[in-house]
Amino acid sequence: MEMVGGGRVLVYPASDELPHEPGPQEFWQESFVLIFMDLEQKVGGFFRLGHEPNWQGGRVQFMTNVFSPEGVYHRSQSVPRRPQDRLENGFNNGEDTLRYEVRDGVLHWFVNDTDVEAHLVVDSFVPPIDAHRREGDEPHSYTGCHVDAAVGVTGSVTVKGKTWTVKGLGVRDHGWGPRAWDSLLAHRWTLGTFDRENSFVAMTFLTKDNHLAEFGWVIRGDKVILTREIVIRAIIGHDGQTNHGGTVRLELTTGEVLEARFEPIYPAIASWVHQTICYDSMCEVTWGGRKGFGCFETTSNIQGGTRRPEVYAGSMGPDGWYTPAGTLQRGV
Repeated sequence: MEMVGGGRVLVYPASDELPHEPGPQEFWQESFVLIFMDLEQKVGGFFRLGHEPNWQGGRVQFMTNVFSPEGVYHRSQSVPRRPQDRLENGFNNGEDTLRYEVRDGVLHWFVNDTDVEAHLVVDSFVPPIDAHRREGDEPHSYTGCHVDAAVGVTGSVTVKGKTWTVKGLGVRDHGWGPRAWDSLLAHRWTLGTFDRENSFVAMTFLTKDNHLAEFGWVIRGDKVILTREIVIRAIIGHDGQTNHGGTVRLELTTGEVLEARFEPIYPAIASWVHQTICYDSMCEVTWGGRKGFGCFETTSNIQGGTRRPEVYAGSMGPDGWYTPAGTLQRGV
């Protein structure tokens, strides 16, 4: 796929859809994620399967979330990793209730948990791209090798004996490499999928080494358009953490400005990964005249319980005088 403005986005070969050989780092991990919603029936899912082979003797961190008018099933667990959990063509979750497989080049997810069952088939709208970087660039120290790609999802979902045949929009996420979750102080990860030709991803994150990053892209057909500036405004609840959707403003490298609004379909889910808690809202996304599905994810662990912030994004923290634009004027 071509990047508008020059260069080529990194596209992984089909072999990278399969599990990788682990690296030696304690926090090396590989994870597969599927998030989707059938907007008409309000039936969807958020599934994550993460293997951490070098941590505490080997762990599997998984999330099983099924959304339906019959109710929402929510789990976020970390369990011991068994030898049989690494398949030749996928991952199991340590207790045989969640499984990811690649069959003849097609991605499948299987769920068999308390009062919920599903078999979901993923239709990849775009290739396995790593739009965080161009061909030849090194992976980012936090995200590692990483795929975020728009998809369609078909299959069946059963909740408490009631079965839906679903056809939804979503995104898949696949990452591998070192990832120290405890280094993350705050982040925003937002995505919108509208059809096979139109989708976007926008994210920001702040790590303990005071690295504040933002990046994103819009995909139109076979074109990837990077962002020049991102403004994400999360609606945070009274607990100071739960998000209730929000807005995203993208200024593209072409000069075009796009604005999207995320309206939650269900209450947010809160999921622990190590000592970091993530909040995810399954949303209907409005983007100009388009409506689609999106996920609005946030973490707010800014002090880590023990520290004062050293990075201020859009606020006035250190003592001193500020101009109306917010620039600190020391010694005035």
